[in-house]
Amino acid sequence: MSRNAYYKVRIVALMVCSALVAACDGGQADVPNATAPTSASTGGTTGSGGAAGGGGGNAQSGGTAPDGTLQLPIEVLGDGRPSSPVIAQAELTVDAGQLANVNQLWFMCHRCAFFGAPEFEATAEPVTKVKASMRVLGGSVDSAASPIPWLDVDETNMRLADVERLQGGLDHGGFYTVRLTLPLDAAMKARLVASPRRNVVQFRFNGTDGESNGYRILGLELRDAQGKNLATNSVRFADIGAEKLAGKSWSTDVTAGAALWNAQSTIFKSSIVKRKIRAACASCHSATGRDLQYFNYSNFAIIQRSKFHGLSEEQGRQIAAYLRYSQREVPHVAQAAPWNPPYQPGEGLDARPIAEWAAGAGLGAVLETPSQAVNAIFGKHAADVTPALTQSDIDAVMDPNATLNTREVAMPLQYPDWNAWLPTIHPMDVWPEGADSSGSFVSGARFSASSFQDPNGAASRIDAWLNANRNPNGAYGDWSHLTPAKRKEAYDMFYGFGWTTYGFLGGGRGNHIAPAGEFGAQVGARNLASLVSSQTVANQPAAATGNAFIERATMSLFHWNLIRQWDWAQAYGLEGNQQWFIGEYSAGANTWKGRGEARGWPFNTVSAFFLAPHMLYQTDWDPAGNVTREWYLAWEAGNKVGSYYRTNIWYQLQLTINPGAQSDWVNYPVDWPYLTGFDDILASAIGTSGAAEKNASMLSTTRLLQTQIKAAQYVNNAIPLYVATDPGSLINNRGRFGRAQTLKHLTPTQAMDKATVNFGTSITPFARLDDLAPGLYLRILNGYIKQFNALYTDTDPAAWRRCDPANMDLGESEPTAGFAFCVDRAKRPLATSTRGGFAMNTDMYARAPQEQLQQYGVWKASQLGADPARVQKWSDWVGRLWP
Repeated sequence: MSRNAYYKVRIVALMVCSALVAACDGGQADVPNATAPTSASTGGTTGSGGAAGGGGGNAQSGGTAPDGTLQLPIEVLGDGRPSSPVIAQAELTVDAGQLANVNQLWFMCHRCAFFGAPEFEATAEPVTKVKASMRVLGGSVDSAASPIPWLDVDETNMRLADVERLQGGLDHGGFYTVRLTLPLDAAMKARLVASPRRNVVQFRFNGTDGESNGYRILGLELRDAQGKNLATNSVRFADIGAEKLAGKSWSTDVTAGAALWNAQSTIFKSSIVKRKIRAACASCHSATGRDLQYFNYSNFAIIQRSKFHGLSEEQGRQIAAYLRYSQREVPHVAQAAPWNPPYQPGEGLDARPIAEWAAGAGLGAVLETPSQAVNAIFGKHAADVTPALTQSDIDAVMDPNATLNTREVAMPLQYPDWNAWLPTIHPMDVWPEGADSSGSFVSGARFSASSFQDPNGAASRIDAWLNANRNPNGAYGDWSHLTPAKRKEAYDMFYGFGWTTYGFLGGGRGNHIAPAGEFGAQVGARNLASLVSSQTVANQPAAATGNAFIERATMSLFHWNLIRQWDWAQAYGLEGNQQWFIGEYSAGANTWKGRGEARGWPFNTVSAFFLAPHMLYQTDWDPAGNVTREWYLAWEAGNKVGSYYRTNIWYQLQLTINPGAQSDWVNYPVDWPYLTGFDDILASAIGTSGAAEKNASMLSTTRLLQTQIKAAQYVNNAIPLYVATDPGSLINNRGRFGRAQTLKHLTPTQAMDKATVNFGTSITPFARLDDLAPGLYLRILNGYIKQFNALYTDTDPAAWRRCDPANMDLGESEPTAGFAFCVDRAKRPLATSTRGGFAMNTDMYARAPQEQLQQYGVWKASQLGADPARVQKWSDWVGRLWP
């Protein structure tokens, strides 16, 4: 099979969607209320530093106050030099009567492991392999000079909570914030003391991997065997609002900080790669620094990151002063935090001002049981142990004419934190001015004779347009004044921006290698590869291949693309009323027909899900032309599950921020087939070998349920099933962008056991819904049938395209093509199964012809006891399609 044919076929491989899901209120166990500060204090103790571990002696942020209050977060941050590890500590008190019951230390950690691409340049110091270490000193030793050994924070020494462990684990895992437990051995317990004396716990940041400069402790407890916290310290979270308030006054530091923030070719790549980069601080963040103000990064964090890039502590303070003063009008949202994932769905978000939406609902909204998730989807309290759902409850949600609110339905997924949004290499350092005759990122580039791509220039034009077309009333987020023609201008600019970015790279998902010459991604990869140090990459050769550098280049541009979109959405208030920016314009009538929901991004283009590893990878091939790696990044071979989880979170995030932006593009800005496909893939990768695995796998199944409900609502639009007069190939036919294309994915057959003549029986994971509540599966299956009937069974059979097996416009034979929007010309009887009943005639497991899927589904639903009236309506339509 040729490579081009391979890519077309692979489009279909993930499109065997079963069903989709979402979850609701309730929350991740053990998540502290890290969002509502109770004090204006941001103080803390002083790190021990010194001889204890060669510490850098930095004053730490957070810890234990003189009155015994545990102040969180504990920010274990520094400049990243492995030769100068940073130590932070806290002291916990336990009553004498409970001291003997303490047997474990529990803590919650934000970014306790490394997540980025390995460093490949020459380094002044070796990169660190294990990011965090810790030790329990108790109260019997001098913490400044203790001989007690440090323990690496890894899955050898610590127990990771099951949900995190099974969905990627710690190192390069899917979760940026995890819960860890250290079982205390006899020596550790012997060092513990009763109050009023305090037990010292120390954390150490061992040094950078080339990207990170530390981590945060968000919760810390001494627990008994049952998990009860026995520490008596009160807990208080830092109030960054107090730092913001103090920074509203102007000083000369503001001017100095502004110059530093915007200065190019001034900062080092990192504390161990002391090469000046072209990008300024303003290049990788929001240009104004709005993101650091909005997401409540502390002054301490800003200063330490400045030092990581080679600036002094004083210069770091000046940058912090500039950001606080220049961004003083940015609303203070207490919920926003470096560890709280942006746009994390949760109940009540829509009732808050639009400026607060990006803060999300916090880590506490992340669900971790299937019961919570199912309750959330159907509007019940997530904390209910058993979903008590009637058929009416289910039917009300599984309604194509309803609107499932993906901003408020809490999810069993931890969305990416803000650091995960930011580029680690800016495009101007991937495609620098003068490095290649074909152009640069700053000035635009011509990587082929017929195409000049200039995403940076396109971004500047959007900035100018938004400034020039603000509402004269000055109201934040009010774009109701735009004329239909202006709405069309905005739509075209936003749409074109993402695709100009994509065009700059060249190629497509999994393949940015030109048949002849070089695509932009290859040019960027070549520039990066010229900086390789063979010594640095000796232990990680897979991270320094040509394809790995293509991935880095691609990643850089897509991160920049997303940050620009967030910056526009926030700075100009573009997150309200999608209908102002997304819709159809009639030039003759000068009218605008908007589409979308009350809140959502207006960018109907390349956006968030392009940061999924599945979108960033560059396929590896062996000399014989066989695929040896796909769907995950070159340095992630040891943790495919973590990579699949991160793919899931970026795709699901897109559904949250673009909840109703239908367009004449079937998978932009939401790519439905892969959103559902990776729910399925992740569930399979986790497996069902034990109770914890069954729970984690079922979380993916509930997400499938939510997505399929939303997909049915999303595609219920006026786009015809097939436009017979459309010229050109099927790729451009409008029918492909409506509900016709989702027929095979939304058929209730996908939620049943399926028997095929060549592949036996596949067992649906949806039957396990009965483990949550008796009869739940059948009620949800009835919901699927009702949903399907509302979308399809009143359609005229004559309005459908009939599949042409000889047509290859969609990459393969039309009846089984991934994006097929046709129905078969005729039906054949189902096969008689050797096990009794019937089976589908198909030689391709996941891609049975439509007529087989529909016939089989009608029969199987009756066997399962589905509602007879619903099944009959479905059956009647099948009979009309294939009389």
